[in-house]
Amino acid sequence: IKTFADAGTLLALVAGVEYIGKKALKENFLGDPSSNGMNYLKFIGVLAGSMFLKTYLVDKKILPKTF
Repeated sequence: IKTFADAGTLLALVAGVEYIGKKALKENFLGDPSSNGMNYLKFIGVLAGSMFLKTYLVDKKILPKTF
């Protein structure tokens, strides 16, 4: 039963991410982040992704720490 619960949870998460992704792709990408909620969420997502990528690349010693 635990496997079914885990599979159901994973399926629900994937469906939610897919729904939000489709909704985000229909929006205008060049809008002001403060103009509506979806632009704000896209802005936060890109900002968080770039911060994570920089931290990952510095930790793996691909980029120098001063970059």
